[in-house]
Amino acid sequence: MDKIINIELKNYELADDSDYLYTCAELKAREYEFIDNLKLERMVNSSGIDDFLKVLQETIHGRKISLIDDEKDFDVFILKSYKEITDFLEDRLSVRHLPLIYLLFMEEYLNNFKLILKSFLLNTNLEKLFIPLTFSYDILTESIRKETYGESSDNGNIFQEIVRELINLKNEVLHEIEVKKEKKINFRKIEIDFEKKYIGVMTDEISKTSSEMLIGFLQYWIDIQNIKNFNRVRFTGENLKYTDFLYPGGFIDFDSFKTLETESSDYFARALEKSCYGEMVIKGIHSLYSYNTFFSFEKNESIFLLKFFDSIKYSVSNVEKIFAFFLRKKTELIVLNMIYMGIKYRAEKRNIIHKAEFLSES
Repeated sequence: MDKIINIELKNYELADDSDYLYTCAELKAREYEFIDNLKLERMVNSSGIDDFLKVLQETIHGRKISLIDDEKDFDVFILKSYKEITDFLEDRLSVRHLPLIYLLFMEEYLNNFKLILKSFLLNTNLEKLFIPLTFSYDILTESIRKETYGESSDNGNIFQEIVRELINLKNEVLHEIEVKKEKKINFRKIEIDFEKKYIGVMTDEISKTSSEMLIGFLQYWIDIQNIKNFNRVRFTGENLKYTDFLYPGGFIDFDSFKTLETESSDYFARALEKSCYGEMVIKGIHSLYSYNTFFSFEKNESIFLLKFFDSIKYSVSNVEKIFAFFLRKKTELIVLNMIYMGIKYRAEKRNIIHKAEFLSES
């Protein structure tokens, strides 16, 4: 086989940063907060929501259990938990490391920015779908409306740069609609265009942190998104070329994807089986074509990204340890939501167990 893509997992040597000595010591003491496998197993085997909540009450999350109800499920609970994380990081990180909040909540911020863009193009309020983190729906809306991206912002340079790209894209689309007199908007194309710009800004901003490990983390993340999107487009039969949807900045270059564009999914899996993404790709493609689900890709992505930080477990104080702590915290919240929803809708027990393995295998 002549189309082997062999990306390896790098080793990173980290120096301790005395600025984060107290914060890392605090987080080390807070590791008891993570839910152990025994409690996860009890949650998974709960006979119903009440039993699940009884086990959750025994964890650090018990103090917010009143936020969970049958109407909004875990939504309010998770939003409050996310806000607690971003507030902590805003308070503890130095200015140059603040972009790590955007790295930790990549998908959530991307959702918010795309949501605002869509709200302007459709002239409708979509605040109910917004995820409040370091800025509100109103603040972002006002920035787009007044085009104030060049002014000083409490949300930092990364916010200004992303808003700048958002405004430019919005104006381009509106101009095109006016010139062509077309009312139909291709939101898929617009979203892909913005996603690429967003990833470009993220790459620039994370590179300014001078953390080789976190720069690498973003590159691996980009590779994984490209692998998933490549297979998603192939599976759904969407009329897109690989150059339309792939993000720039990963370890796997576009030419490597191009060589696989006309090959089968089995061939794609074999091409990457010796890379650090091999297990994820093989299991993901098998699950996709056997069970019509991308869940295996998502699960093994989370396991990969959590294990990425295994090599720094025994370092003392650095921003990478802070990031790794909250990456696991965020993943735990996602898993709890999956278990809750599985129990509520009476999913097969083996499927709920499969979802809980996000944490037990990492």
